[in-house]
Amino acid sequence: MKLAVLFTITLAMLASHAPAAPLEFGDGPRMNQIQVLGTHNSYHKRGADLDTLRSIVKEAGGWDYEHQPLDVQLDNRVRSLELDIHNTPEGWRVMHVPVFDEASTCRMFTDCLNLVKAWSDAHPNHVPVSFLVEYKTEGPSVDPKLNDPNEKDLNRLDADVRSVFPADRLITPDDVRGEAATLEESVLKRGWPTLESARGRVFFILHNRSEVRDLYLKDRESLQGRAMFVNCDPGHPYAAAMVRDNPNGPETPGLVQKGYWVRCTAGGPGRRGLSAANARRDTALACGAQIVSSDYPPGEPDKETGYTVDLPNGLPARWNPVNPPADTSKQPEPAQ
Repeated sequence: MKLAVLFTITLAMLASHAPAAPLEFGDGPRMNQIQVLGTHNSYHKRGADLDTLRSIVKEAGGWDYEHQPLDVQLDNRVRSLELDIHNTPEGWRVMHVPVFDEASTCRMFTDCLNLVKAWSDAHPNHVPVSFLVEYKTEGPSVDPKLNDPNEKDLNRLDADVRSVFPADRLITPDDVRGEAATLEESVLKRGWPTLESARGRVFFILHNRSEVRDLYLKDRESLQGRAMFVNCDPGHPYAAAMVRDNPNGPETPGLVQKGYWVRCTAGGPGRRGLSAANARRDTALACGAQIVSSDYPPGEPDKETGYTVDLPNGLPARWNPVNPPADTSKQPEPAQ
């Protein structure tokens, strides 16, 4: 009996770490037909010198928050994470503002990714986890040891992604484009992979929209060979993912209906008050954005008002309210 139990456990462990099946584009719900929760500045910790900084740096009042470690957030049903990165001599480092607001739950970019990879290994049936990656352009003006990235640095960023997540755990622009002439054409015509084939995988969106994005796209108009999608508007060969912070934007439901992946923010009660924050949250959840991001995910309510952002079903994912699949009888990701 003991040997039989051991054999069963061993098979289960091997199955949980087996290579993922190829991405598919056939029948069944697609990965963009869901909605999940995200966090803003997911790595952020409250700095030890925050009270002192308030009297020196006017922006410091907005730094009075922190998130739980990334794997704890994932345990609490978050499925989209935002990482701010800086090009340091030691590699890509995750922090908010150099010198002034550096505290992070994971110091280096690959540290953060490895934490998520370990969680993903232990939860192989999760819906795709997305990363929004933003290069903070103000870094070199604050700390002279930091440098704006060149093409080689951005290649190294992709290499960092692939060093943690192998090809069968990533969803890349090449995967989604397939044989289409452009990435946008494939998104609008063939669509995203099926949700079932995308389970246990991650994908990345470069948040920047100016020089860094243009450099990342150099000679790769459909992101050929790149590890990340990019934030953009419709009508470009590389168009697939879009960051629309304001959930009240009238274009969001239409973008979702067409097949783009959209992130919006639910905000919080700090500037607008609890009633307005609740209304914005409800609008964000209803607009169809696949990612609804906030500073107040499950397990991290606003300390003064109790405001939090959660999906109506209390699960890690729900069917998208704007473009659901035909059959919604089974939840996209049940409770762990």
